[in-house]
Amino acid sequence: MQTIVSNARIILTDKIIHGTAVVEDGVVTRIDDSLTNGSAIDFDGDYLMPGIVDIHTDNLERHYFPRPNIGWNPVSAAIAHDGVCIASGVTTVFDSLAIGAWDRGEARGLENLRHLVAGICTADDGGALRADHYFHWRCELPVGSLPQLLDEFVPLPMTKLASFMDHTPGQRQYMHLDFFLDRTWRKEMNEDEVQSRLAQRLEDQERNVEANRAYMAEVAKKYGVTLAAHDDQTVEHVRAGHAAGAVISEFPVTAEAAAEARRLGMVNIMGGPNLIRGGSYSGNVSAQALAEDYLLDGFASDYVPRSMVECAFRLAEEPHGWTLPEAVATVTSVPANAVGLSDRGEIAEGKRADLLRISLDAGLPVVRSVWVAGERVA
Repeated sequence: MQTIVSNARIILTDKIIHGTAVVEDGVVTRIDDSLTNGSAIDFDGDYLMPGIVDIHTDNLERHYFPRPNIGWNPVSAAIAHDGVCIASGVTTVFDSLAIGAWDRGEARGLENLRHLVAGICTADDGGALRADHYFHWRCELPVGSLPQLLDEFVPLPMTKLASFMDHTPGQRQYMHLDFFLDRTWRKEMNEDEVQSRLAQRLEDQERNVEANRAYMAEVAKKYGVTLAAHDDQTVEHVRAGHAAGAVISEFPVTAEAAAEARRLGMVNIMGGPNLIRGGSYSGNVSAQALAEDYLLDGFASDYVPRSMVECAFRLAEEPHGWTLPEAVATVTSVPANAVGLSDRGEIAEGKRADLLRISLDAGLPVVRSVWVAGERVA
């Protein structure tokens, strides 16, 4: 099947051309600055950009538990989640599911994790999903049962990424301890109970983190899974993740951690909402600050899929001043290459035709059409 788009502003890796792109059998076969009529889709000057690659989104969970204690059909939840991603221009989705999560309620319990996994696999096998989906396992290192959980979930065929997590309060994402406690545990426990739970968390961390990180590295190597460090705060955090095989520094919470990751050749990925909201909701380093210091490589949506396309165009505005091709790469080729998906993430001859038609309305990018592997899905 052939698709021709013309009169498009085509965002390439290093420039934008006004012209035509041809897609055949799911890949881009021609790009040039000519304009054509006939069977071509007239873009009327809209942008043609690569489909977005989101390597970390928690969006699936909110469709499975749309309200507290309200569990939705997991297959239906997967389809709804996929629809939000496609509408946001995300054509490759890494569904980030927590293994061994603490204090996140029913939604992240083990049985619900199994339901979610079964739901998205069923939807995918049945052809109900339009985006390309993979699993990103968010692995809580202080949890004693983590090795058994890794053995259960990592071998699944959709697995492509796993991240080292440690949400022990008082460090990393929760380095502002009282800020965390006031928003969470102190709302439901007295101070003695808070301190008792904190002591237990610290004990679990001391007992399990090093051994679990080593075991996770072994499992990832066995199954060819890319590894990411997560919420690194210190140089030591970064070095520990890198030594265990992490090639991505996901959501570093300090500039020092991001700088060390860059020195070690890791890819710094920040949360899209951090840039769009103007800072971290936890009070950690901002994506804008890392961009200004040339320490930002790419984005993941974290919890708002729509944030990715907005990041691409926001970075091309003042005060950031990136070129649009550079900015688009942060949500396309950078994350794609970080996880080994070299067949996508840019518009180039021979590359997979994951494509978006984007117009700018009221200063915001609007996703008008979406193609996945050459097939129009929206």
